[in-house]
Amino acid sequence: MLTPDDKPGAGSAVPGDRQVALRFARLTGGFWHGETARCAWLWTLLLAAGVILTVFANVTVNRWNGWFFDALERKDGHSALVAMAVFPLIVLVVAGLGVLILKSRETFQVHWRRWLTAKLVDGWVGERRFFRLGLSGKEPANPEYRIADDVRWATEPIVDFAMGLLSSVITIVMFIEILWEIGGSLSVSWGDSEITIPAYLVLAAILYAVIVTLLVTGVGRHLAGLIALRTDSEAGLRFALMRIRDHGEAIALARTEAGERHAVALSHGVLVLRWLSVIKHRARLTWITNGSSALVPVVPLLLAAPKYLAGEMTLGGVVQVAAAFVAVQNACNWLFDNFMRIAEWLAAARRVNELADALEAVECEPPAQGLVIEDGPHEGLRLEAVTLHDGTGQPLAAEIGFALPAGAMLHITGDAGFAKSALLQAIAGLWQQGEGVIAMPRGARVATVPQHLQLPGISLRQLLQSDRPRPAPEIAAVLRRYGLSTLTSRLDGEDDWNKTLTRGERQRLALARTELGSPEIVLLDEATSALETDAALDLLTELRAALPRAVIIAFGQSPGLAEIASHRIVLRRIRGVAAIVEREGFLEHHAAAALEAS
Repeated sequence: MLTPDDKPGAGSAVPGDRQVALRFARLTGGFWHGETARCAWLWTLLLAAGVILTVFANVTVNRWNGWFFDALERKDGHSALVAMAVFPLIVLVVAGLGVLILKSRETFQVHWRRWLTAKLVDGWVGERRFFRLGLSGKEPANPEYRIADDVRWATEPIVDFAMGLLSSVITIVMFIEILWEIGGSLSVSWGDSEITIPAYLVLAAILYAVIVTLLVTGVGRHLAGLIALRTDSEAGLRFALMRIRDHGEAIALARTEAGERHAVALSHGVLVLRWLSVIKHRARLTWITNGSSALVPVVPLLLAAPKYLAGEMTLGGVVQVAAAFVAVQNACNWLFDNFMRIAEWLAAARRVNELADALEAVECEPPAQGLVIEDGPHEGLRLEAVTLHDGTGQPLAAEIGFALPAGAMLHITGDAGFAKSALLQAIAGLWQQGEGVIAMPRGARVATVPQHLQLPGISLRQLLQSDRPRPAPEIAAVLRRYGLSTLTSRLDGEDDWNKTLTRGERQRLALARTELGSPEIVLLDEATSALETDAALDLLTELRAALPRAVIIAFGQSPGLAEIASHRIVLRRIRGVAAIVEREGFLEHHAAAALEAS
């Protein structure tokens, strides 16, 4: 399926490159503060020291070239032998600095990526924001792709950029001094007069760099945006393929594979078009890159040739200024050499920023106006005139009200459709659109048992102790009571439990986990739908006995619910809005919704 970001033209209204860089700096700057400050500064300073020392080592190699070739020109065998003896020491130092830079750079990248990934994962998973994002309509496409891949592409290159920029600045200063010192000025005869160009090699190096930089920025100014669109399409294709894997059973049973194949083809088609657009712009840049690569080594030789032929520059001086000119060009053309990587980094950083902004927007959402969850004076659960709206403001349910004492079990049935799910989410604290009051005991823990429990790839012991630690014998006893005695020997094993366990076993495990969590309010969302009636009745009776004071609300027509429930409510849709039309087991009978009377 195509996601919104993958539609042609998507991504045109995006923040500028400068705003993206500044926002990413604010997002990741916390790595140098707090608990990670020591680690961050240690590797930052080691990396900076390695870069600076490497530049000085390169200058030393340049000086050595002048020394060696001047000795060859003078046929000074002693000086040449001394230079040859010194060179292995220089090589050793250069190699050691390379090791230092490699270790400090990659270690820094790993720690920085780990910190940012943990921050985004905490923000996405914590407080159930992954679910709230979907309800809010602010969720960016493929947040899991942004955390897993875009964080890497947004952190690793920027370390290389910082290294390259620092190295370029120092290189320009050091090697321009060599061009100035050895190149000197150039005198050119113009008619009867003579024109002297001071520091002509320095001026030539700067002019050449400016021309190439202007050409690159002019030709490649649209490349960053095109790469961002290409990255979005990559994520869209991945999303379409993951959807087939995640919903394989439903697709196979409904035989809708042709439609899924068409959706994948659409996503891939958009990706191909955007790839071709990037290739076209990169081909234009290649004219400049290849031409400059061939020209740079020749230009300083042509500029130094007149002075060498006139005897004003030695052979060692020619070699030095040629190497210095190339070094200055490489430093000045840092933007030119990294243009593609910068474009790719901006695309990744923009996607990371969008996810961080969406998480902050959800976190800073004002509290729901009208729908209030408050502490009740007694045990139990009370709903007063609860009305729920959808994302567009249209009512889903109206005037839902009831009071349940501690230990009650309410069975909610009817054809209310999505309104029942919204009511469950509202009691769980996830649905915020609406009015009314939901009162429950102070600090009450609410456990929701879904129809399809999705199990993470962790040990069963960790899963069952997610709410509060429990001793191993107690966990084993609970598993046995819920018919999962075969799992007691596998508590510490890790497996893909969603495939290893049947749907019925996962529902049993969900009920066992609920008992171990000892919640005050339990919401069962067709939690026994995969079980036979007798088995479901036994499990619900076990849960009721284990949590005698808990309020249990069961939604849907799952087996065993009607037989054990102490209260019952029927929700019907009246003119598109769900309302209570029937209730049993309550001491006080409230009037049905006003919509029923109409």
